[in-house]
Amino acid sequence: MPLLNFRDVAVETALRPGVLYRSAQPHTLTLADAELVAGLRLIADLRGDDERTPGDWAPVLGGAVRHAPLGAGSVASPAHLATLPADLDLGEMYVGLLEHRRTWLAGVVAEIADGLPALVHCAAGKDRTGIVIALILDLVGVDHEAIVRDYALTAKALPDLMLTLGIELPPGMPPALLEAPESAMRTFLAALSAQGGAELVLLAGGLTPTHAARLRAALIP
Repeated sequence: MPLLNFRDVAVETALRPGVLYRSAQPHTLTLADAELVAGLRLIADLRGDDERTPGDWAPVLGGAVRHAPLGAGSVASPAHLATLPADLDLGEMYVGLLEHRRTWLAGVVAEIADGLPALVHCAAGKDRTGIVIALILDLVGVDHEAIVRDYALTAKALPDLMLTLGIELPPGMPPALLEAPESAMRTFLAALSAQGGAELVLLAGGLTPTHAARLRAALIP
């Protein structure tokens, strides 16, 4: 089975194709996956240590491709998820990550800027991946409606993701964790704009102007 929830962000954004991809975690990788990964420099893995299966990228690694575990620690650990309210608002959770994980987000974006062409993924390729990709797209000037469209494509992939990866929510977990509504990304982008936009937020977290310029040069046709 090919990479799940996989896409080139250029599809919805008119950016340069073949530079920045997103997906869910690897699962039974195919020869086609190997050919794709062979053209990359970086696989930016946003899963925490407790989510990662050692060697799950090994079948397709080699050459110039580097696998970088960049997990945000407790952000998606079972212990953290168990603390979330049942009526969780996904957009507000994203805003919370923006406010409290700024240094981590800036570090991830810097790593990606230094490693293009790159693939970014977490477990489902929805929340952490969605936030990181949205920050990069906002930084390079992509219209927010295009960012929302790219994010919302994950909703179409969720049924296959849940079935193939065996994703089930334990009792008491917020149902929103298995959703990808446009409203969540709109809430995040509104908060991002209120804080001055991705570049200002990420520079405050440690991103350098050189990283921002590198992303623009690579992604803008």
